[in-house]
Amino acid sequence: MRENNTKQEILEQIARANTIQIAGHTNPDGDAIGACLAMGAALVAAGKKVTVLLEAYAPKYTVIPNGHLVKAAEGPADLFLALDCGDEGRLGQAAEWFHQAAYTINIDHHGSNTRYGQMNYVEGDASSTCEIVYGFLEGNYEIDRDMASGLYAGLIYDTGGFRHSSTSPETMRIAGELMKKGIPFTEIYNRFFDSRSFSELKIMGQALENAALFFDGKVVCATVTTEEIVRCHGTNKELDAIINYLNGVQGTAVACFLYEKTPTEVKASFRGKDGYDVCALAQKFGGGGHVKAAGCTIAAPIEKAKEMVLAEMEKML
Repeated sequence: MRENNTKQEILEQIARANTIQIAGHTNPDGDAIGACLAMGAALVAAGKKVTVLLEAYAPKYTVIPNGHLVKAAEGPADLFLALDCGDEGRLGQAAEWFHQAAYTINIDHHGSNTRYGQMNYVEGDASSTCEIVYGFLEGNYEIDRDMASGLYAGLIYDTGGFRHSSTSPETMRIAGELMKKGIPFTEIYNRFFDSRSFSELKIMGQALENAALFFDGKVVCATVTTEEIVRCHGTNKELDAIINYLNGVQGTAVACFLYEKTPTEVKASFRGKDGYDVCALAQKFGGGGHVKAAGCTIAAPIEKAKEMVLAEMEKML
């Protein structure tokens, strides 16, 4: 596996590029969106022509500024920056432009990252990709209020509001620096954790109704089908809070949530308590992530996917 490049090498490569495309993983979350839009805005301010390639995301993420940078690619770029994406397959449709770019850089905080860029900077202990992006921008690019808001959004999203064990003193130092920019930190927090659409509420209720315990209560697992999502008048962009509710069930070691993307494709999310490596579990299905939080996509009908996951969990336990 390739070693990390230095920050200076990466900064010099970015400085040489005129046209830059930035993308995160498919079904982007607060960290991916915050990192891409903050980095994009900083590079625009430095005189670069920037296109951010992100899939449509849930309305709650519109609290992150600089969404106007998200647009269709016009052609190959001098540089492609992949942020918060563990492997090139997770780039989705943006992978087409990754392969056509003159140069590629991969910046991420997932320990399972495959280091697929020509330059790579992977910091598995970082709380978020936004924390790493801040490290690149600090002292090198001007960070304004809107950029700071995006970076703060990524920090709180991937740390669950500074609750996850990945939260470090450095995470909190950066959060403090970002708050000095006058960001609407209360609004960002409330939008992410205390605000939801009615359809999101209904889908969550359906998923929790479907939840069950396995292996003497060590595993809690829930599923939701496309039909159930439609019946709640929602979309699969409204599901990311469910796994965290499941993870809060007392006495469980592992939480699992599966939802139907198509009749033969299922997205699985895992959370694990101390001593349970759910990244290793996700990797068995071609996914990845962190030791305590990971995910994958399984090519199978949802009931079969659930059987496969539970079989692997039984081995793990």
